[in-house]
Amino acid sequence: MTIFSRFHVFAAKLSGLFRLRKADRESDDEMRLHLQLLTERFIRQGMCPEDAASAARRQFGNTTLLQQGQREMRAIMSLSTLGRDLRFSMRQLRRNPTLTIVAITSLGLGIGANTAIFTVAKKVLFDTLPVKDPKQLRMLTWIAGHDQKVPLVWGDAFSNASGERVSSSFSYPVFQELRKQTDAFQYLFAFKDVQMTASVDGDPDLISAEFVSGDTFNALGVQPVLGRTLTPADDTAPSPVAVISEAYWTTHFARSSSVLGKTISLNGIPTTIVGIAQGSFTGLQIDTITQVFVPLTMQPLLLPRSQNGSTSLLDNPQSWWLLVMARLRPDISEGRAQAELDAVLRPAATAGMPDGNTPTQFHLQFQPGDRGLDYLKGAFAKPSYILLLLAGLVLLLACVNMANLLLARASAREREVSTRLALGAGRVGIVRQMLIESLLLSSLGGAAGLLVGYFGRNLIPHLLAKSWRPETMRLDFDGRVVAFIVGVSLATGILFGLAPAWQATRTNVNCGLKDTTHVTSSRQKIGLGKGLVIFQIALSAILLIGAGLFVRTLVNLSHTPLGFQPDNILLFRLDPPRTRYTGPQSTALYRQLEEKLTALPGVRSVSLSTIAIVGDGYSGSTFHVSGRPIVKGEGRIQMNVVGTDFLATLGIPIMHGRGFDVHDTQTSPMVAVINQTLAQKYFPNLDPLGQTFESEDSSGPIQIVGIAADTRYANLRSTTPPLFYLPYQQHADDVGRMVVELRTFADPTGIVNQVRAAVASLDPNLPLIEVRTMTQQIDSSLSNERIFARLTAGFGLLALLLASIGIYGIMAYTVARRASEIGIRMALGARTDQVLCMVLREASWMALAGVAIGISGALWLGRLLSAMLYGLKPSDPLTLITAAALLIIIALLAALGPARRASRIDPIRALRHE
Repeated sequence: MTIFSRFHVFAAKLSGLFRLRKADRESDDEMRLHLQLLTERFIRQGMCPEDAASAARRQFGNTTLLQQGQREMRAIMSLSTLGRDLRFSMRQLRRNPTLTIVAITSLGLGIGANTAIFTVAKKVLFDTLPVKDPKQLRMLTWIAGHDQKVPLVWGDAFSNASGERVSSSFSYPVFQELRKQTDAFQYLFAFKDVQMTASVDGDPDLISAEFVSGDTFNALGVQPVLGRTLTPADDTAPSPVAVISEAYWTTHFARSSSVLGKTISLNGIPTTIVGIAQGSFTGLQIDTITQVFVPLTMQPLLLPRSQNGSTSLLDNPQSWWLLVMARLRPDISEGRAQAELDAVLRPAATAGMPDGNTPTQFHLQFQPGDRGLDYLKGAFAKPSYILLLLAGLVLLLACVNMANLLLARASAREREVSTRLALGAGRVGIVRQMLIESLLLSSLGGAAGLLVGYFGRNLIPHLLAKSWRPETMRLDFDGRVVAFIVGVSLATGILFGLAPAWQATRTNVNCGLKDTTHVTSSRQKIGLGKGLVIFQIALSAILLIGAGLFVRTLVNLSHTPLGFQPDNILLFRLDPPRTRYTGPQSTALYRQLEEKLTALPGVRSVSLSTIAIVGDGYSGSTFHVSGRPIVKGEGRIQMNVVGTDFLATLGIPIMHGRGFDVHDTQTSPMVAVINQTLAQKYFPNLDPLGQTFESEDSSGPIQIVGIAADTRYANLRSTTPPLFYLPYQQHADDVGRMVVELRTFADPTGIVNQVRAAVASLDPNLPLIEVRTMTQQIDSSLSNERIFARLTAGFGLLALLLASIGIYGIMAYTVARRASEIGIRMALGARTDQVLCMVLREASWMALAGVAIGISGALWLGRLLSAMLYGLKPSDPLTLITAAALLIIIALLAALGPARRASRIDPIRALRHE
């Protein structure tokens, strides 16, 4: 009988559990048919329909009551049997505390890990905005052909796979034209996420804010906790008002009802609080907790941006900066609404095109808006899937381990099962009993996993959070998480309970009632257990190899040459409000700040930059070598506007020429320092010193005076891009938000209070933002790699533990079942060391088979991991060999105890027992 035919028999026996209910339904249908035929016969005999129905019910009543009583009795007996099996299962678990503790612990860790990761993945992949009917929301985007000139975009803009330009940014005039098409949607609203300086009672702080149109809260169905929300009246009659979040109300105003009417300072502008948004609503960016909402019409007051002679973006058709969302009407199709808005977009966009070009390859497209502005999914979708896969492998490993332990336990209970079968118990009842025991174990493991998942749900956000920046991701432990735990618990209970239940259906009553079974009767049972152990070792090998790859990736990145000296550098950011600091005023402020900070004791040097290297990403500008035609490859490259001592402060050496000095002022010729990569790319056959280039940010040619060494720029993974440095004193218009770098003689955190005092002496309403050391910034750039390394290392250790338990269990069971055989071998002259080697040899071939399968699986799955690795490939020999050797050693150590027990078997006692 093949394994497939046996499984078919087992499935047929399980189907018997559902036949009684099906028979009941068929019996009800049959009784209704008989009652109808009997009524029709009485009608043909001359009775009226009411009397015929009554006579038919009386004649058929006794049979109906009898059958109903039988059904009720079967239901009562079924519930009684279920309760009896449940009580019996609980007694069995109490009698085997070691097995119960191991099961609950392993399942709790496996289910808890999956729950914690699912909670994060739910946020990244599935959560929607906590607003009314989020599925009806659509984000408006536009797509332009690859050769189509596009507007000046302040926001997200990228090229898709076809080379088309895609963006979600619109100008305010275009937004006004779009929302006139009221037949296409219920609401059309706009928003823009920004950062502002908020001062409450003289305490300045950087906050996340959103400019929103007046109908945003109505469109989203967000109600106020106190006061009112913003309304369309705030668009037509602009006034400095704000709605704050419930969390901000709690933190800064202790939930006082007197907060309404209070004034806070936003970028130096007094603003009146008119309402508190409900706590579940944290803005239209799913990965950011917005604290303050202000009307769009306050942009010229709070965030003036000088462009085309005006600081207002509301009447500027050439600045595309707003994000626009629509709530669709239920009676209008999505295609029709998109077509109507598209017809308005193209003529409205003409004024915003470069040189007034008519947009011929320019059209509108709807995107799902249920998650609002969503950068989270794009950044963490693939890592979430990989973590779910790894956590699922850990849970599957725990299930295989439990199946192996329960299989061995079921073999030890053969006498019990045989006795129950001999006394008349059905095999279906035995299967039900086994499954109830496994489901009880999985339920207890699920309860433990619920606790582990609940307390560990914020582990990944905590690891992702930067020490100088509050956590921006809030995870909800909601009903979907509980449903996930229940589903996983039931699935695992059935999964690891199938093998013992299937084994119970094959119990031979005659053999089971004997004092001992024949050796051959348990060969297949041992083979099944060994097969599960091989599968377990294969899963462990996959997890260990994954852990090794991620750990080695972290090590490789940690030892990447930086190109500068990160020790004893303090970093912080300043963002002078544009309402009080224009370009020249900002330049004067930073010049005074450099002087004050340089005078502080313990400070070696001070500088500034628009970009914090290894932390802030990219900031580019055009680059064209003066005096020669534009050639292929010249375009936008990286630019950093820095202070005079920037290179010296960070320890970036000058390879040729000179750095900046005090003579590079606003009245002197404009100069730049380039890095080696730019020199090699644009000046391969000549000396760059003395050459000039032009940039969109300059008013004339810029002369190259020095070549600096290459450094890591945006992160540690990316290669060094072509880069040029400009002195900020020659580019006042580019001076706004800046990063301040201080190199100290000792630990830089010891002078933070002195630095705060120095900044406050210049402007008490200017907060220090994101205060950290350069070492902390570099460490935070490796947060994703560190998460994967730690989690996979933990999974690998858990896999080793479970694999060792599985190997020990199957070898101990094998030795117990083969005690008679081993006794005979020793009686015939087998030595102790031969018996020891025989048992260890069995463990070795299981380990080798599992490792071989695991390496094959890891190489196949390595295609998913290749983009996340650094400095090595998924087939890295050192990682594969180390994981294989570690598993084989663990397998031999786990099998050593049963092997020594086998070598000490007394042949006389074994043969007398036989």
